[in-house]
Amino acid sequence: MTGRNAKTFWLVLAVAVALIWTFLPMYWVVKYAFMTKTEIARFPPMLYPPEPILASFFNIFGFDYTTAEGTVFKASGQARQIILGLRNSLIVALVVTAITTLVVVPLSYVFARLQFPFKGKLLAAILLSVSLPPVSTLIPFYTLYVQLGLTGTLFGLIVVTLTITIPIVAWMLIGFFRNLPPVELLARVDGFSRLYTLTRIIVPMARSGILVAAVIAFLFSWNEYVYAQILVTGSNAVTLPAAMSGFLFQVPEPAQLAASLLLSLLPPFCIAFFLQKHIAEMHIA
Repeated sequence: MTGRNAKTFWLVLAVAVALIWTFLPMYWVVKYAFMTKTEIARFPPMLYPPEPILASFFNIFGFDYTTAEGTVFKASGQARQIILGLRNSLIVALVVTAITTLVVVPLSYVFARLQFPFKGKLLAAILLSVSLPPVSTLIPFYTLYVQLGLTGTLFGLIVVTLTITIPIVAWMLIGFFRNLPPVELLARVDGFSRLYTLTRIIVPMARSGILVAAVIAFLFSWNEYVYAQILVTGSNAVTLPAAMSGFLFQVPEPAQLAASLLLSLLPPFCIAFFLQKHIAEMHIA
């Protein structure tokens, strides 16, 4: 095998492994969502549903499902939690995305384009915040929230989620703003203030980066599980990832869990589809 052929072989192998790694779990989830518990329990496992049914999708929203043969699949006991989780996840994701964007755009602009004392140390602090896993701050946040009475509240979950999204999105946008053309001096010569330059010139130029940053903030807040599982599980503020974990306890319901997982994937897929042009311009896809 020549050097060029060997390089092609390893490239194809790496792509194949990446595709299998990505799509095999997705295939398994889609398959389970359209199967019954009996079909899922069979061994060896079935490669596809022999008679796909939508029972699990009806059950997770609190509806019974009757097949053509008269078999009845009862509504899930987790239906209320799933509906609450879907509503709360949307609220948290939208609010966190809006606040993150409003905070991070001027913050990133200042760090990227201006010089001021202790800039390097503050950047290092942002990087440290990005590198810390959420589980490392879980106990301090839980202790603080118990004392403040914020456990089981959407407000508390929004605040703690912002501690994840703001550092990550800020670190990403700082690099994006640095690569924009240096138009500030020209704008100042024309008599524009820094605020006018930011809102009327820099922000339109950085529209693609800001949209992608908002998407990242939405995805992080939509998928947040660690804090939600500890701080809001069992309350009216439960989010979808935490609500779905209920299918793993007491009486496991793998088909309903798979249906819930597919439901949770719809917003990210829709966002990625409609904003793929801006994601490509950002060169992070």
